[in-house]
Amino acid sequence: MNPFRGLLVKELKILKSHFYGVIVTLLFTVLIGLALSHYFNEVNILPAFLFALFFAHILFYPIFILFSLSMETKTQGWLHNPNPGSYLLMSKLVAISVYFVMSIVITIFLAIGSYFYNPGASFYDNIPVVLPVFLLLSITCSSLYFGLWFCFYWFVYYSLKNVPILGRVRPIFLFVIVVVQMFISGLIGESDWYKQLIHMSELDLNIDWLHFNFFVQSEGFTFNMADSTISIVEILLYLFTAILLFITSTWLLEKKVEV
Repeated sequence: MNPFRGLLVKELKILKSHFYGVIVTLLFTVLIGLALSHYFNEVNILPAFLFALFFAHILFYPIFILFSLSMETKTQGWLHNPNPGSYLLMSKLVAISVYFVMSIVITIFLAIGSYFYNPGASFYDNIPVVLPVFLLLSITCSSLYFGLWFCFYWFVYYSLKNVPILGRVRPIFLFVIVVVQMFISGLIGESDWYKQLIHMSELDLNIDWLHFNFFVQSEGFTFNMADSTISIVEILLYLFTAILLFITSTWLLEKKVEV
């Protein structure tokens, strides 16, 4: 068997029980939405719950990466694994991606089912067809990006175990690293040259298919991305950061981090 395929199969098996937990959570949330819809006699509550589940997938990669990495603290399997660190980490990301897609598909089918269950819900009348695709792309990229940061911090934390001076104060030192990283990011984000660079490559999203508003009885909820903008330079910087996080994490992993 191909080494990467073997690692991927192992990760899929490790995360399978956690994915079952995701399915139970999805179904339980739908039941709550149904109960509240009947209790308040408001058909838009269930679609709103499903929309929230859709957004909650931004936490998918970080949570599942922590599940997978926590297993390494118990097995210490990679200490004796001859495969490259890129194989070990990529197998985790691919396995999580498989379950991510499955979870998204289940959520979409639940949303379709809720529509046919109660087609009178005004929630669905206001959603442009292209908007869910745009949101899915944003959620997927954001979730993966945050997941890579979790990986990086996790490997840094356990790498510090090999530094005698820092071994006992790793949580404090890691907290300092996070604060310094956020401080530097804030300084760069507020600098004039960075703002000008971002502004030069901005694309205006003030287009009709990003409008989305709906109301539940007298209480209204508005989701409107029509006045948003995206920056090509900013997207490239996020992509570069993600690649750098992956390379750094695999380098730390190949140091055979003892957890």
